[in-house]
Amino acid sequence: MESRKLLLGSGISIGLLSFGSTAVAAPMLEEVIVTAQKKSESTQDTPIAITGMSENQLEKFGFSSANDISAQVPNMQVSGPYGEVQPIFSVRGVSMSDYSSNQASPIGVYNDEAYMGAVYTHGMSFFDVARLEVLRGPQGTLYGKNTTGGAINIVTKTPQIDDGLHFDAKQGVGNYSSHKGDYGVEGTLVENTLAARIAYSYSRRDGYYKNALGGPDLSQQDFQGARLVLNYDMTDHINMVFKYTKARNDALGSPSRNEPRGRLANNPALVTALETSGVGVYDQPNNGYIDNTGYSRPARGLDYYEVEDNYTGALVVNLDQYVHKIDYIHDAFTVTSVTSYTDNDYAQQQNVDGSPDGLLEIDWAVATQAFSQDLRISTTFKEDFDLIAGAYYQFEDQQLNNVYRLYETSPDTRVAATFPGVGGYYPYLLDFGALDQKMETEKESFALYSQMRWNVTADFGIDFGVRYTDDKIDLPYLNISRVGYDGSPRGTYVPGNNTGVDNIFIPANVAGQSPFEPGVLIQELLAGKISMNDLLLTAQTGYTHGPYTEDSATPLSAHEKEWTGKIGMDYRLNDSLMVYGSYSKGFRAGNFNAGVYYEEREFEDAYAAPEFLDAYEIGIKADFWDRRARINSAFFYYDYTNQQFINVVGVSNFLENAGGSKIIGFESEMFFAITEALTVQLGMGILETEYTELELSNVQTVNDDDDVVDLSGNELISAPKISANVSIDWEIFSNNAGYLSMNLNGNYQDDQWYSAYNDKIGYENIKQDAYAIYNARFTWFSSNDDYTIAIWGKNITETKYDSYAINLQAGFGFDYYQQGAPATYGLEMTYRY
Repeated sequence: MESRKLLLGSGISIGLLSFGSTAVAAPMLEEVIVTAQKKSESTQDTPIAITGMSENQLEKFGFSSANDISAQVPNMQVSGPYGEVQPIFSVRGVSMSDYSSNQASPIGVYNDEAYMGAVYTHGMSFFDVARLEVLRGPQGTLYGKNTTGGAINIVTKTPQIDDGLHFDAKQGVGNYSSHKGDYGVEGTLVENTLAARIAYSYSRRDGYYKNALGGPDLSQQDFQGARLVLNYDMTDHINMVFKYTKARNDALGSPSRNEPRGRLANNPALVTALETSGVGVYDQPNNGYIDNTGYSRPARGLDYYEVEDNYTGALVVNLDQYVHKIDYIHDAFTVTSVTSYTDNDYAQQQNVDGSPDGLLEIDWAVATQAFSQDLRISTTFKEDFDLIAGAYYQFEDQQLNNVYRLYETSPDTRVAATFPGVGGYYPYLLDFGALDQKMETEKESFALYSQMRWNVTADFGIDFGVRYTDDKIDLPYLNISRVGYDGSPRGTYVPGNNTGVDNIFIPANVAGQSPFEPGVLIQELLAGKISMNDLLLTAQTGYTHGPYTEDSATPLSAHEKEWTGKIGMDYRLNDSLMVYGSYSKGFRAGNFNAGVYYEEREFEDAYAAPEFLDAYEIGIKADFWDRRARINSAFFYYDYTNQQFINVVGVSNFLENAGGSKIIGFESEMFFAITEALTVQLGMGILETEYTELELSNVQTVNDDDDVVDLSGNELISAPKISANVSIDWEIFSNNAGYLSMNLNGNYQDDQWYSAYNDKIGYENIKQDAYAIYNARFTWFSSNDDYTIAIWGKNITETKYDSYAINLQAGFGFDYYQQGAPATYGLEMTYRY
C-alpha cells in the first residue's frame, strides 16, 4: 500500500509542478497521427481511447518486443506462457487465459492492417516499426476481426517515392552475451513511380536461466526477420504498397518453475509408513511439500533464475506474411483493397513440470495458413457526412498436433497422503505413455460494415457504425490417442471411448469412490445418490480408450451470425478541449476446445459460444498551456457475457464460458512539456472487476465430477485494480555537436489473479503481488541526427515477478509459473544516411 501511495503521490506532485512552472518557451507536444479509424488523423481528434506511439517515442522507450507495449499504456498487461514469442494481451480486464494455439485473442493484432489470427505470431512482426497504436475497447465495426478487448496496430515503415536514398543501421550489445542489429535501406527505383525498402533485424542472446543439470542456459533468444516493401504509383490515381515479411525464432525456450503443493503433514502416519516401506518413495530433499513424483524445488537450494530441467528444447516459430494494399484515389472517393496471406508454424518442446523428472512434458506443434481480403470505400457527402463502408473475408486453416508425456517418472506413493483423492490412480500412471492429440480447425468469416460520421456543426459530431458478421468454424478432424513414450500406439480415446466416462481412466474404486470412504458410501446409498452406473464403475476399472485408430471423431461445425456496432458523439468546447461519449458492442467468435478430453463430446460440450461485450464510455481529450500539456481521460463500464477461458482440471482441459461479468474503470494519460529540456508523461488505470455469474469444477473433489464452486464476486483474470506508468525525458547537456538525453520510465501493476478461482480451493498462489519495473536510457544525439549512441537498462532494480501461472495440483501436485525477465542492459549505436 505504501508503494502505491508513493507512486500516485509522485504523479500528483509532478502534475502540480507543471501547472506552477514559469519556465521559458518550450516546444509543443508531438502530434501523433494514427489510422485507427481507417483514415489519418491526430490522436487528439480521434474520439476513442487510443495510445499512439511514433517512431521517436518507441526509440526513447527502448521498445524491442511485444512485451514492451504495456509499459506506457494504462490498463494494459502482457503475460507470456512461452516467453516473448507468444504474448497474451489484456486490456481493461479483457484477457485471454487460454494458452491453446488455436484460440483467437480478444485483443486483435494487425500488421499493416492484416489481421494476425495465430496468437503464436504476435511477437514476430515488431521490427522496422514506424508507428504503434493501441485501441482500448471492443472493435465491432471497422476492424477485420471482431474483438471484445481492443486492437493493436503495428504500422511498419514504407519508403517514399522520390525521397532520395536512405540507409539506417543499429547495432547493439548487452549482458547475457546479447547482440542485435536492425538495418534498412530504401530509395527510388523508378522516378515518380517506384520506391523500395529492405529491412533486416536479428536478436541473439544467451539464456536467463542456468540449468543445474548442465548444458546451455534456458530462455534464449535467436530471432531474425526481413521485410521487402514496394511503393508503386501505378497511375495518377492508383497506389500500391506490397510488403513481404519473413521471420524465424529458433532458440531454447523458457523453463517453468515448479512450486510443489503436496503437503506431507496431511497424514504424517501414512507418510512414515510409506517411507518405511521404501516402495515407490524417492529419496529427495523436501521442505514439507512435494509434487506427485516427490520433487521439491524449494529444498534444492536453487537460485531464482536457476532450474533443474531435463526436457526444454527449442521454441521454433516461422512467419511468412504477404500484405498487398491498393488505393484508388478519386476526387470524390477512395477505394482501398487490403489482401493478405500468411503461412506460419510453431513447435516447442516444453518441460512443463520444471523438474529433472518426467512428470508432465509437452511437445507443442501447430501450422496455420490464412487468407484475408478487405475492400472498402470512403467518401464525403455534402461536406458534412463522412462514410466508410466495406466487405471483409477471412479464411484460416490450422493443423494442431500436441503430445503430452505423462508420468515417465513413476508417481511417489506418498501422493496417497498429499492428495488422498488420487490414491486409486497410482497403478494406471505406471508407464502411462503419452497423449497424442491431432486436431484441424477451419475458420471462415465474412462481414459487411459501415461507419458514418455526421458533422452536425463545426464543433459537434456523431459517429454511427454497424457490422454484420457471418462466422463459420469447422472441426473436420479430431483424434486423441494414447501412445508409448517411443510413439508406439496403445489405444484411442477420441474416437473409441465407449465407457461413458470422460476421463483418462477409471481408477480403482468402489461405486465410483477412490479411495473408498465407507461412511460416504453408505450415506449416498441411503440418499439414492448412487445409481447402477456408479456401481458398474467398480467393474470397469482401467483405461477408457478403445483400440488404436487414426480415424477422426464425428466432425462438428458451428455457424454464428451477429450484428455489432457503435454510436458515439463528440463535442469540441474549444480548439483544445473535446468531450465524447459512446456505446459499442463487440463479440469474439466461438471456438472448439483445443484441450485434451477423453470421450467424444456433444456439440454444446465441445464448443465455447461467442463472448459479447457492451461498452459504455465517456472521455475527454485536452491540450492546454499553449499545447505544452495534454490530458486524455476516459471512464468506462463493460457488461461482459459468455467470456471464454480455459479451465484446467487434473489432466483435462475445458474451454468454458463465464455466465457474466462487469468491469468499471478509469484511465488517464497526461503529458507535460515543462521546459525545452524536460518532458513528463504519466498514465494511470483503475479497474473494478467482478464475475457476476460463474461456476467451475471443484478440483479438490476428484470423486465428484459434478461438484462445482460458485465464483461470482471474484475478480477477473489479469485485471489489477491499479496500474500506472511514468516517463521522464530530460535533455541534460547540449553543445554544437549534439545533445545528451535521459529517459527514465517505469510501470506499476497492482495485485492480480491469473485464475478465475482467485483464492478459493487451493488457488491462492495463482497470482502476482503488486510490483514495479523501472527502465533507464541515456542517448547522445548528433546535431544533424545522423547518429546516436545509447546506454540502456531494463528492470534496473531486478524486480522478481511472475507473468503467468496455472494450478496443476489436481493432476500433478504443483503450481506452474513463468517468471518475468531479470535486469538487462546494453549499448546501442545507430547511424542514418
